[in-house]
Amino acid sequence: MDERLYRLLAEGVGRYLESVDRLAGARPEGALGVETRRLVAAWRALLELHRQVDGRCVAGCPSRRLCAAWRVAGAYFVRRVSSRRRAR
Repeated sequence: MDERLYRLLAEGVGRYLESVDRLAGARPEGALGVETRRLVAAWRALLELHRQVDGRCVAGCPSRRLCAAWRVAGAYFVRRVSSRRRAR
């Protein structure tokens, strides 16, 4: 994948995860906040494992296309796929 496009996607996903993390931190005493922060941390770890170097996913994805982990993150965190569309 083109390095500039990947960087834009990574920045958009990062901003979304940061905003969710901040919202969860606003109510740290509840289970919802704790579990939300756990999910954010898991997504960050997964995406770090699939980061791109020289246009390829470091997890070993064979093509130069965007790997599945980043496609899903982009769809849900940047494009914000609606729940109605997901049900198809």
